[in-house]
Amino acid sequence: MRIKLLLSILFCWLVGFTAFAQSRTVTGVVTSSDDGAVLPGVNVIVKGTTNGATTNAEGRFTLNDVPANASLQISFIGYENLDVQVGNRASINVQLKSDVRQLGEVVVTALGLEQSRDAFGSAASQVKGTQVAKSGEATLINGLSGKASGVTIVRSSGDPGAGSYIQIRGQSTITGSLQPLIVLDGIPINNSTLGNSTEGVAQQSRLNDINPEDIAAVEILKGASAAAIWGTRAANGVIVITTKKGTAGAGKLNVSFKSTLSTDQLYKSQPLQDKYGGGIFGLYRFTPPGGLSWGDKIADRKGGADTEITTPGAAGYAGYFQAEDGTRFHRVADGTGANPHGGKNSRDVYDYRDQFFKTGYFTDNTLSISGGDPNSNFYLSLGDLNQTGIMKFNSNYRRTTARINAERRFNSFIKVGTTFGYTKTNSDRVQQGSNLSGLYLGGLRNPADFNVYPEVGTFYAPNGEIFPNRQRAYRNPLGASTRSVYDNPIWSQKNVRSTSEVDRFIGKFEMTLSPLKWLDIVSRVGIDQYVDSRRDFWPSISSDSPGGELQLNAIREAQTDLQVFGNARYQINEDLNLNAIVGLNLNNRTFKNTSGFARSFILADNPAPSDITNAQPTNKDPNFGFSQQRTAAVYATANLGYKNFLFLNATGRAESASSFGKQTNRTFFYPAADVAFQFTEALPTLKDNQTLSFGKLRLSYGEVGVQPNPYNTLTYFVPGGYGESWGPVLDALAYGNGGFAESTVLGNPSIQPERKREFEGGLDLRFLNDRFSLSGTYFQNRTQAAILSVATAPSTGFTSRTGNAAEISNKGIELDLGANILQGDGLTWTLNANWTRYRNLVNSLSGTQSLFLAGFAGTSSRAVEGQPLGVLWGGDFLRDGSGKMILTDAGFPQAAPQESVIGNPNPDFKAGIGNTFSYKGLSLYVLWDMQVGGQIWGGTRGVLNYFGRSAETGIETTATQNLRVYSTDDDQYGDVNGIIKSGETFRGTVADFGGGPVALTESWYRVGLGSGFGPVASQFIEKADWQRLREVTLSYSLRSPGFRAKTRLSSVDFSLTGRNLLLIAPFIGNDPETNLTGTTNGRGLDYFNNPNTRSVLFTVRINY
Repeated sequence: MRIKLLLSILFCWLVGFTAFAQSRTVTGVVTSSDDGAVLPGVNVIVKGTTNGATTNAEGRFTLNDVPANASLQISFIGYENLDVQVGNRASINVQLKSDVRQLGEVVVTALGLEQSRDAFGSAASQVKGTQVAKSGEATLINGLSGKASGVTIVRSSGDPGAGSYIQIRGQSTITGSLQPLIVLDGIPINNSTLGNSTEGVAQQSRLNDINPEDIAAVEILKGASAAAIWGTRAANGVIVITTKKGTAGAGKLNVSFKSTLSTDQLYKSQPLQDKYGGGIFGLYRFTPPGGLSWGDKIADRKGGADTEITTPGAAGYAGYFQAEDGTRFHRVADGTGANPHGGKNSRDVYDYRDQFFKTGYFTDNTLSISGGDPNSNFYLSLGDLNQTGIMKFNSNYRRTTARINAERRFNSFIKVGTTFGYTKTNSDRVQQGSNLSGLYLGGLRNPADFNVYPEVGTFYAPNGEIFPNRQRAYRNPLGASTRSVYDNPIWSQKNVRSTSEVDRFIGKFEMTLSPLKWLDIVSRVGIDQYVDSRRDFWPSISSDSPGGELQLNAIREAQTDLQVFGNARYQINEDLNLNAIVGLNLNNRTFKNTSGFARSFILADNPAPSDITNAQPTNKDPNFGFSQQRTAAVYATANLGYKNFLFLNATGRAESASSFGKQTNRTFFYPAADVAFQFTEALPTLKDNQTLSFGKLRLSYGEVGVQPNPYNTLTYFVPGGYGESWGPVLDALAYGNGGFAESTVLGNPSIQPERKREFEGGLDLRFLNDRFSLSGTYFQNRTQAAILSVATAPSTGFTSRTGNAAEISNKGIELDLGANILQGDGLTWTLNANWTRYRNLVNSLSGTQSLFLAGFAGTSSRAVEGQPLGVLWGGDFLRDGSGKMILTDAGFPQAAPQESVIGNPNPDFKAGIGNTFSYKGLSLYVLWDMQVGGQIWGGTRGVLNYFGRSAETGIETTATQNLRVYSTDDDQYGDVNGIIKSGETFRGTVADFGGGPVALTESWYRVGLGSGFGPVASQFIEKADWQRLREVTLSYSLRSPGFRAKTRLSSVDFSLTGRNLLLIAPFIGNDPETNLTGTTNGRGLDYFNNPNTRSVLFTVRINY
């Protein structure tokens, strides 16, 4: 019995021993062979089974029941796959090699998570942080220009820190913001540009607050499918910005210092005539009527000093102006028929480019320190950008930034991370646009023979009175008037001040819990808030604000975002794997604006009142504005992968917001789905094909939205005011009394978010072992229930109601090409190109013919039913049914009685081509950027035609036949049947409108239809095509082993960069890329815009 028992025990032990020998628990650590860093998230699976695991944050994995003869399949994005035989080992440590074909082939999703680009079913473009930093742009937005398909970036001007407009895949809304959602390290941040209009100054984009040196990568998610996780925030696409962090496990402290010096110059300017001086009818006028330059021919003057009227009591004596440097100016006699020059003898002319502008510059310095160990990493940076603009006075921008990014893995269960960014900006900006103090408005109208220096002094009147602190300008040459109609541009630069001081904080705290090896629970809280303190001051003698004006604004915007989501990874079997995310999002945005206005200063000669007390109570106006938007949403995504060649993804977001109408379904659902099929992996005949090394088909569908503005659901009350006759309207509440009146805008409790539905299909190909790549995408989207202000019947007691009343659609094609043309022997040549074509259409406007977006009463950018969004609207010539002009008996055109569509600012296509040539440590990068098609309204040229200052009004022509001259019965140009006889030379040009040649002279431009002040704007619609050498960078890097050994530095890099070195554009004016109204929805408007700049930069980067 005992023997049997012993045998039984021995048998069981042998069986157990055999079983243990056949299967066991295997543990291990996976690291990178590049730097020894541990790799979390690596897939480890027993080949031929469903038994698998994922490495934790320490790179460790544990697999149970592993047979002795098993082989482990180990894979990770960006690294080569590896098969490892287990053998008799219980512990296996593995190093993975970087896969050069996969490096950079990771897409950062809308939540800030990484996913294989080859498994992504929607179009996305990535711009590396080094590309942005090396672009030479001081701001992040402009550094993206020309580098991605489907993306349009338009500057408001070349002013330091000026805002830029970003558009992805056309316009997806009519009156809402067209700016994409910006996600920084997983949290949404603000990119507002408050204050862009037809006048004032170019405001900043808040995205400018981010130091480009802190950027690791910018991912541009273009399609609704990729963006649907953000619901009503994502109709215009999502730009995901990832900032830098230290390298875990590097075991080395990395220190980098970058210093850049840039010089900036005026880039493409408005052409002007300088043959004729101030005056009218070909006669010199000391004070030209209307400020015109239709005077005498400067070259025909006798030369020398002007003959001034200096004797008191003499005919024409008008006193004198004495500048601060003692220079005196007296009146000069006007020209007559016998002597068209009068007392004007000087032939001197003055180039506005020399008088208004100088060479600008900026210095940009950034110090960064990073490092880490196997369980933590950190990144620290300090940056300072100090920019002085090309205007001679008070055009500055300074940005100081600080950033701390840190992560810490405490154990296999918990990891925490935080990012902290602080930015302080100070700016001083020059007036522009339709603004009597604008640099160009008065400056370009200035006659060529008037010197704007000196600009301020004292006027001594003929009666002996003395008037100090007077402005001297071409319509006020002695300072006799307190107003100069248009301010002297130098005086305006020095005295009309618009300053801004911004303090901004962006912070994130993130905690990741890993209770199971396949599950992470992420909690992420983000805060973005800033205060913008603005001060706008016009002295009492300014033309734009007679008597003086001071505006103070304290703008506060804050956004708090909470994300809690679970991220699960599960290997269903050897062929199927599933990634799923379920989450909650809470978002709160607030806006506050506390402002005060003071007009008509008590101390009129005080050049800069220190506060708002320098005005009577009736001339002061305090204001406070507040708004709040709250959003709550739940969302889920599921990504199913089959045999590493078929990937299915589904997303859904259910969202509720405080701005949704109470009578609607307060929760709206936004679904999305996409599929990616790698046919080169699926089809045996194409697998491992060296010619076609990769091929993927993409299909996606998604729905996103646009939130209504807050409080559109309510009929609210506004402060009551009262006034009488021509006096000011008084705000009763400002004095502690008074009441409210019901607004004339009717609230809409049924308002709902706009809904955009988009379909996308694409093909991604790579050839010759991924040496060449081509990606093509077709998209089509439609936005329904677009929000408009709709007129209501007068019987309701209201004028309008905001509602869902319009529809807009887009379709287009995007192409991206990459090529490693040359490789080997230290010489490489890589090419990256992109091409975009899209078409936009306003399908319906709820019965409204057109909707004003931006511009002026006579010429504007509008939404017009049946036309692309933003078309140019204005007056045209009178035409018959065939389009021919209907002419007067004299052969001149007439104005049509109704305004209509006169142009389209949307381009036919855009393209960018970048080439990089490298030889050992030397590298040359060249980016060529272009726009073909589109139109722009040259409003500046139109107005300068009236004033006789445009280049075309200085042309002289000799008539080869008798020519009719434009005239009317009541003009001042003589015979209504005026003729220029054959052989005569005249100031003007010859045109044929269809009734024979006619002369375009002063009368045509001043009292006819030939100027921008007339009813016909269509004649100033020009081509907006341009081609530009956007960026050229020549760099050299010292990083050889010998250099490292001697200096203990990792590298020293030198680079010379030129931006906007060449522009080819038919437009007669400034750079057609600029836009008067900045980041508004209106496009294609040029009206005394401040000019763009050309830059040359030298950079030194030292890495330790």
